[in-house]
Amino acid sequence: MSNARILVLALIGFFLSIASIFLLDQRVEPYALATSPAERERWELITELGNATWMALLLIATWMAGFIFHKISPENPFWLSMRKKSLIVLMAVAGTGAVTMVLKVIVGRARPYMMEYGFFPFTFGSDFASWPSGHATTAFAFAMAAGMAIPVLRWPLLALAAVVGYSRMVIGVHYLGDIIMGATIGALGAVLIYRWMAARLGLEQAAPGEK
Repeated sequence: MSNARILVLALIGFFLSIASIFLLDQRVEPYALATSPAERERWELITELGNATWMALLLIATWMAGFIFHKISPENPFWLSMRKKSLIVLMAVAGTGAVTMVLKVIVGRARPYMMEYGFFPFTFGSDFASWPSGHATTAFAFAMAAGMAIPVLRWPLLALAAVVGYSRMVIGVHYLGDIIMGATIGALGAVLIYRWMAARLGLEQAAPGEK
């Protein structure tokens, strides 16, 4: 995937998000909301799949396992590869998450439950941290980076990330435009970070669309 293609996809994602903010978000939001406490509870479990904490713990544990087994069996290239890939995926999640956190503060979009549709730039606090969606960012970053590390997992993980993104609308903490932007930052940011780190760690890995 060339840098030009990534830029085009990023612009498409951005403009789709902006279009959604002005044309769809308020219209779609009531239809996505959970209609009962039981339904909300189920979707709250799903939404936790986009929590960066468990991703970080899993990836750190994977890196440690690769480190230990590489020391035990240095002639086996699998463990060294696992160490490098887990580190890259961790950096993809952390890097895209950091970008999203900065944008949240700058933009200051009120969450749906605030009943105040609008933007309040440089307003600190979770109530004004709707755009972009952090859970969507981390879910798509993990899915894309892990999918680049293990290609057979790419599409199942991306599908799961989409479900996580939708769950944020169901429980009433994000609009559709927030999810679109989070997915854009997560997926495309992960490609850039994975490709950059893989080259420096001597790990060859084609980005999506490359052979």
